[in-house]
Amino acid sequence: MILNFYTFMRGFGEFGAMLLYMVLGCMSGKATSHDAGSLLISSLQYGLTGMTVMHIFGFISGAHANPCVSIACWIFGYIPMDMMMLYVSCQLTGALTGYFLLLQMLPQEVIDNSKPAVCLVEPLASLSNLQIVGIECFLTSVLIMGWCALWDVRSGRFLDSVTLRMGFLITACSFAGGTLTGASMNPAKTLVPTIFHGNPETVLLQLGGQILASIVVPHIWQLAYTPRYRLLESVPLNQPCL
Repeated sequence: MILNFYTFMRGFGEFGAMLLYMVLGCMSGKATSHDAGSLLISSLQYGLTGMTVMHIFGFISGAHANPCVSIACWIFGYIPMDMMMLYVSCQLTGALTGYFLLLQMLPQEVIDNSKPAVCLVEPLASLSNLQIVGIECFLTSVLIMGWCALWDVRSGRFLDSVTLRMGFLITACSFAGGTLTGASMNPAKTLVPTIFHGNPETVLLQLGGQILASIVVPHIWQLAYTPRYRLLESVPLNQPCL
C-alpha cells in the first residue's frame, strides 16, 4: 500500500461511510424494539441508509461500511491486506465517532426509552448460543453474497441500479432476522454500542457468526460460482471454442 492522497481519500471515505451509517441508521430510535411496526421502520431505515452510503461513497472507497465486506474483498484479492486493515480501522473509528455524535443529537427521552441502549438489539433470550451464531452467520452470508455478485465481472452490465438492489437486500435481511438477533450483519455496528452498554457474551456470538460468514462465503463463491476459463492456446484448432 502506497501512502498518498488517494490512500487517505479511500480510508477517509470508509470513515465517513460508517459514520453516516451509524447516525442515519439509528437516529429514529426504533432499532431497539421487537414490535412489528418498529421492525418495519428500522428495516427500511437500514436499507435506505445503505443506499445513501453507497451512492455517496461508492466511487470513493467502494462504500464497504462493514468490516465483513472488507475482509471478503481482501480474500477475493481485490485489495491487499494492509488496505483491508486500513479500511477496518477507519470503519471502527467512524462507527465510534458516529455513535458519539448520535448520542449528542438525540434527546434524552429517546435515549432513556431505547432499551437496552440506542442502536443495540440483544438476541432473544430463548435462542441458544448456536442459534445466535447460525442466524448471524446466515444473514451476513446473504449480504456477502450480494457483494460477491456485485464484484463478479459477469455482473458488469447490471450496475445501473446496484444501490437500490443492495438496499433492498439489507432490508430483506433486517426483516428476516431483526426480531431474532437484531440482524446487524456488521461487526462495527454490533461492537460499538456494546462498548457503552450490552452483554459481551451475546456480542461475541454475533461477531463470531459475522466474521465466519465473511471468511467462508468468498471461498464458496470462488469454488462453486466462478467459472474456470481455459487459455486459448489449450484449445485444439479443429474444435470449436465453447
